[in-house]
Amino acid sequence: MLDGTRHTAPRAAWASPAFMAGAVALAVLYVGNNLPSALYGTFRADMGFSALTQTLLYAVAVAVILPCLLVFGPLSDVVGRRVPMIVGLLAFLAGDALFASAQGVGWLFAARLAQGFGMGAATAAAQATLADSVGRIVPGDPARGHRRVAMTATACITFGLAVGPLLGGLLAQYAPAPLQLSFVVHAATVVVALVAVVCAAPGRAAAAGGRWRPARLGVPADVRRTFLVASASSFLAWGVLGAFSAVLPSLVGDLLGTTNLALTASALALMIGTSGAAQLTFRRLRPLPAQAWGLGALALGLVLLVLADMGAGEVVTVPAMLCTGVGHGLVYSGALREITETTPPSERGAVTSTYYVVSYLGLGAPVIGLGLLAAQHGLEVASQWVAVVIAVLCVLFVPLVFGELRRRPGSAAP
Repeated sequence: MLDGTRHTAPRAAWASPAFMAGAVALAVLYVGNNLPSALYGTFRADMGFSALTQTLLYAVAVAVILPCLLVFGPLSDVVGRRVPMIVGLLAFLAGDALFASAQGVGWLFAARLAQGFGMGAATAAAQATLADSVGRIVPGDPARGHRRVAMTATACITFGLAVGPLLGGLLAQYAPAPLQLSFVVHAATVVVALVAVVCAAPGRAAAAGGRWRPARLGVPADVRRTFLVASASSFLAWGVLGAFSAVLPSLVGDLLGTTNLALTASALALMIGTSGAAQLTFRRLRPLPAQAWGLGALALGLVLLVLADMGAGEVVTVPAMLCTGVGHGLVYSGALREITETTPPSERGAVTSTYYVVSYLGLGAPVIGLGLLAAQHGLEVASQWVAVVIAVLCVLFVPLVFGELRRRPGSAAP
């Protein structure tokens, strides 16, 4: 510069205490939410419950998460982020304790209810804490700050979901007390997150104030068609993740003829971890093409999974996990960005909340159907049917996405 002044880019403040507290809490919650997935088959063999009960154990937490999100998300705007996060983490700690000391199926359901309440109470406040930190992450560059917040949330949520079953499988396979130790270890991480939240999360003084009311739902008429396509795609993507999070380790164990919990849990970890990698790698892909490619990848992955179930075995199991993971990541990120970009700011909160309701229904409803089918026909046959149905629906939805591309040609531009 002519005046000799040295100008530097704003420095990123990754170590903002509130930002770090929100990220730690979010990661710990999502790791714990999926940790039991590695152990459902072992609990089932130990306690003698049915495949339907196994799927209901997964679904019951989803049933609690959704209404809690709608209640506690807006509440954190009024009372501050700290209180809902503390309440949620304490509830999750109770869930870990119930799992570690479980004496029967009722204990497992109580543990999942506590975990669902903890997720619903704390996750919205934790994500809001990340968003509140935008101005401190990259001072003077809010767009860059928002991107870093989105990447951090993606990493905490998706990779947390992947690490959970892997942690549970490794400890159950190679450490003592296979049905207890992983929950004790996770409880210790919850305590660490609690300390971080108590010390650094914003309290009432930083709240927006006003009166509390539950999250508003609704979709304005001018974005209804876009919402239907995006939310239907997302429903299918989360349906795959929900159904197979509940049964995939058990299913892979049967496919590969192994009881190694670390190996069977790694299949689920691979699928979810691939989803996170796809979201980060293809984040520059426009939303509608992302959904179209994602639906195709989901369909291909599910077909490969059926082939594996019919005898192809390990030859196609890994490609099946990779394809379904990529498909889920592209559909989820593409659908959410499409809704965000096309919805007026004044309606964005209601539309996004409605989108998450549909996504959580996708996470919970197909897994119940899978459980009902498994009760009549066995887990392998039920998994094949569910995979075929969702694959066919994915293929049928691709033309609808391309129809949106033709209707709005500018949406395909990078």
